[in-house]
Order: sequence, then structure tokens, then C-alpha cells
Amino acid sequence: MTREELKEQIDELMRQYADEEIDGVTYAEKMMELTTSARDEIDED
Repeated sequence: MTREELKEQIDELMRQYADEEIDGVTYAEKMMELTTSARDEIDED
């Protein structure tokens, strides 16, 4: 995943939360998944 792809996914997640499509718990869980998977990919390089 590139930084741009990660940014797009985070932006979409923030939009979903702002539009109340997801709740705070779901937002936090998904954000942790995104940042963890991105960090793991960076560590592999």
C-alpha cells in the first residue's frame, strides 16, 4: 500500500464517521487495522 492509498482509505474512513455511517468504536477499530497493516508493510520493505 502506498502512502497515497493509505491517505485515501483514511479520508474515506473519516468521511464515513463524519456522515455517521459508522460509530466511534467501528471508526477506531478500522483506523487501527489500517495503520497496523500499513506499518507492517513498511516494516517488510
